[in-house]
Amino acid sequence: MSGSKRAVSEGTKETKAKKRGRNDRLLLRAAVLLFLFFLGGLLAEVALGLLYPYPVQLLTRHGESTRVLAADGSTLRVTPTVKGERLIRLELEDVSVQLINALIAAEDKRFHAHGGVDFIAFARAIYSNITAGRIVSGASTLSMQVARMIEPRRRSLWSKAKEMFRARQLERLLTKNEILALYLNIVPWGGTLRGVEAASLYWFGKHAKDLALSEAAMLVAMLPAPSRRSPRAVGNRLMFYRNRVLGRMRLQGSIDRQELSRARGTELIAHAHSWPFLAPHGCELAMRERAWRAGQGQGVLHTSIDPGIQKRIQAVVKTQKEAIVDGLAVVVLSRDNGAVLGVLGSRDYRSHPLNAANCRRCVGSTLKPFLYALAEACGVTAVNGLLLDKAQSFGNYRPGNYTRDYVGRIRTAEALRQSRNLPAVSLLDKLGVDRFRDVLKQLGLPVGYSPLHLDLALGTIVVSPLELARAYWRFATEDFAIDIPWEIRARILDVLRQHSPAPAILGKGRVAWKTGTSSGRRDAWTVGVTDRHVVLLWLGNLDGRGASGLVGGEHAARLFAGIVAVLEGA
Repeated sequence: MSGSKRAVSEGTKETKAKKRGRNDRLLLRAAVLLFLFFLGGLLAEVALGLLYPYPVQLLTRHGESTRVLAADGSTLRVTPTVKGERLIRLELEDVSVQLINALIAAEDKRFHAHGGVDFIAFARAIYSNITAGRIVSGASTLSMQVARMIEPRRRSLWSKAKEMFRARQLERLLTKNEILALYLNIVPWGGTLRGVEAASLYWFGKHAKDLALSEAAMLVAMLPAPSRRSPRAVGNRLMFYRNRVLGRMRLQGSIDRQELSRARGTELIAHAHSWPFLAPHGCELAMRERAWRAGQGQGVLHTSIDPGIQKRIQAVVKTQKEAIVDGLAVVVLSRDNGAVLGVLGSRDYRSHPLNAANCRRCVGSTLKPFLYALAEACGVTAVNGLLLDKAQSFGNYRPGNYTRDYVGRIRTAEALRQSRNLPAVSLLDKLGVDRFRDVLKQLGLPVGYSPLHLDLALGTIVVSPLELARAYWRFATEDFAIDIPWEIRARILDVLRQHSPAPAILGKGRVAWKTGTSSGRRDAWTVGVTDRHVVLLWLGNLDGRGASGLVGGEHAARLFAGIVAVLEGA
């Protein structure tokens, strides 16, 4: 090779080497700049995160409905949140996998790949919108949508930037599954529906975990515009969008071709299901007791309400044609454990929402079985003993019998069955009011510490139907310890079992029962104990007015007998 050619060749190599070196330096500088850019962005994000930490208290801002369950697990009631919505929170494992797949395919197909902001989708959306000259595509990830639902703002570029910032914070605060669960729990589904469980129960009458593929795709198809795409809407708009969601699921690979074909061929069958509203007074009692014990609670509340018993007592009450008073309460407890099996606080909740089962009224003669049992325990009398039924005074107190007559000497058991007042007051005078008060306290009755007098024998204290029913359950439970031996209590119950409250309805021996009528005929009570239940009925006017025909042994006893008959299969 000539010298000139060698020089040219060497010059060319030198030039190429210089170019390669220059390019390498440019690439290195670009990489450094890019690294510094992302590092600066990361540091800025961290700094902003310290200045504006994520408001974790807002994660539960939408509240939660209380789902009240019966003893058999069926739903009695789903309460609205403070905003008037139905929102039932679920764990992700309680949601159909098909719905989760449909949501990701339709709303955020790169959900598991990005860190809260999908920059690839964001760049693509900007390009599409600029090219079209209008907004034709968005780039909101599920994380950004959650951020927007938790902190709603007017749509603007500034609010979008805040959503992106909050979404990035969410991704560091929660796992992907937790973000998915949060989204599915708080996303609005139109009207007063919020969250997938409420939407599933309302439109399909089934839990979110039981949704079929076509149903799951339909719910996801509603999400961008649940009002316009409602199953109630005219036309096949929802069918079109459901099929589009199914197509995206196929592209994602979450369903195969056969599943796609079957689901697209499935007719849309969705209609509104009314929210259950069973045993409303019983539900309110359960919610009140839980709030009293543990503060305001939400979520699932398990009760002991038996839907069958609740429906039977409601049916019996509806058959009562003559109602001389406007108030009624029925309480049914389990004889085994004292659990509330059924409650009525009025004849009709919507016309009388006040729960009379929890309102205190004078109990009349219903306390006499406790008094007679205490008298026997203290050796003052016995079931087969004799008492004196005659007019007498106790200081300034001069009680009388309801029948206004006196029979003289009477067997203790018969005095109790006939509910004679004078023998009862005489027994209390011998026992002492404080001793009887102690027993009533042990039975859970609200006797307090204020002075009581001999008229306590006639039930002048105020007690709620629920409290009195529970007192009878304690009295009739062998293992419940009070200052009266079980053998004596059992004998008193046998005395009360010797006749029927309504022989034509309920035979003798089926129930140990006692009636009571308060002064001025304001309250009529009947309470009894069967082998399986404790049953209580109260009748009266809600405003406290008396009723001339109201007597515990008449109106209350007949209705009580009807309730016991359906409960015991008589």
